[in-house]
Amino acid sequence: MNFPHSHFSSCSFTPLLFRYGYILLASLLALLPLQLADYQQIFLAEIFIWGLFALSFSLVYGYGGMLSFAQAVFFGFGCWGFNVGTFYFEFSIWGSLVCAFLAATVFAVPIGFFATRVRQHHFLIVTVIVSVLVVMILASGHYRWIAGPYVTRSLPSAPEIPFGFFSLSYANELVAYYFTAIMVGLGVFFAYRLISSPFGKSLLALKDNAMRAQLVGLNVNFLRWMMFVAAAGIAGYSGALYALLARYTNLEFFHWTYSGKAVIWSVIGGVQSIFGPFLGTAFYMITNEYLSRYFEQFIVLFGVLMLIILRFAPDGIWGIATRFIRLRG
Repeated sequence: MNFPHSHFSSCSFTPLLFRYGYILLASLLALLPLQLADYQQIFLAEIFIWGLFALSFSLVYGYGGMLSFAQAVFFGFGCWGFNVGTFYFEFSIWGSLVCAFLAATVFAVPIGFFATRVRQHHFLIVTVIVSVLVVMILASGHYRWIAGPYVTRSLPSAPEIPFGFFSLSYANELVAYYFTAIMVGLGVFFAYRLISSPFGKSLLALKDNAMRAQLVGLNVNFLRWMMFVAAAGIAGYSGALYALLARYTNLEFFHWTYSGKAVIWSVIGGVQSIFGPFLGTAFYMITNEYLSRYFEQFIVLFGVLMLIILRFAPDGIWGIATRFIRLRG
């Protein structure tokens, strides 16, 4: 089977170039904050977190073939799980991150079970309905007997990261940056191992031809369901990292419009790749930071850009870059 724009094919050529490219990228990200102002370090850390959130959508759509608008729900439940772990169970950061991951995945299990049994636009409709219903229930105030006061609760002060006999404070911007970068890196590694496994390859086969995949013995519904749950866990994990960095949570994080942002970021960067969502997120957030000063309706420009990319470069910025390297190599 040939997957011309897949993560695997893009990494199969010039392996040494990509290996050294990853080392160079890691070195750059390690040294870059030393040259940035404090607020720029936090801004870059936010790009990492939102890029990981966009990656959760790419896993569902780029590898599972499911256009999900429910990723924001799981991002929000990650924030909620982090708050429950921090304020109710009084866990350290480590325990609260686990709570966030579990909250998103547990909530995704029943939703994914039903949603992944419908196809194409029906799946999209189901995920939008789920997002709208969750926001309506939470906004009504009747959620408190289930969710408690932890949906919009924020950290009152800079948290401490315990490391045995010592701890580091998030009040230091460099600590916040490096910790965020490392934790996002772990999320990326988990996603890479997921799509590089036989499970991930089976999903690509399913996306290429679901009927053929079913004929060779693959359980289509189960594979889609498990990818949906795994991507929800990553979205929840990114939500916890944001709650930790910004010390702020809000009901708006559950809204489907945040899922729409993940769609834009992923499509611009490259849906079927690991690093494409990060490129798209960085491109959007950086240009938004500067161009929005001159264009009030800045999002319209991105709508036009998205249409152009879908027409002429469906594999996004990452696809353009890999094709350029392939030609140069």
